[in-house]
Amino acid sequence: MTPKHEFEHEVKRDVEARVRQGIKAVLLEEVLEEEMAEHLEAGYREFTPIRRGERNGHYQRNLLTPAGKIERLEVPRDREGEFVTKVFERYKRMTGDVEEAILEM
Repeated sequence: MTPKHEFEHEVKRDVEARVRQGIKAVLLEEVLEEEMAEHLEAGYREFTPIRRGERNGHYQRNLLTPAGKIERLEVPRDREGEFVTKVFERYKRMTGDVEEAILEM
C-alpha cells in the first residue's frame, strides 16, 4: 500500500470512528434516557405523584451495530432493576440487523 493510500485509509477509519461515537452520544443514549423517563413516568430529577421508581446511574456496554462497534454505551438503570430497553435485547452484544447480515453470509 502506498503512503498516500495508507493515509487515506487511516483518515477513513478515523472518520468512521467519530461517526460511530456521534451516533452513540446523540442518538442511542438519548433514546435510552427517553425510555427510562417513560418507564419511570418522570423525567430526570422530576418528582411527580405517578413516578414509579428512581434512577440508579448507568452501566457501560459495547454494542455492535450496522454502523460499527459502539464502545462504552451509557445505559441507564433504575433502583429496582426493572428497566429493560427496547433498543437491544438484554445480554446481547449485537443489534438484530447485524445478526441477520452475519447469518446471510
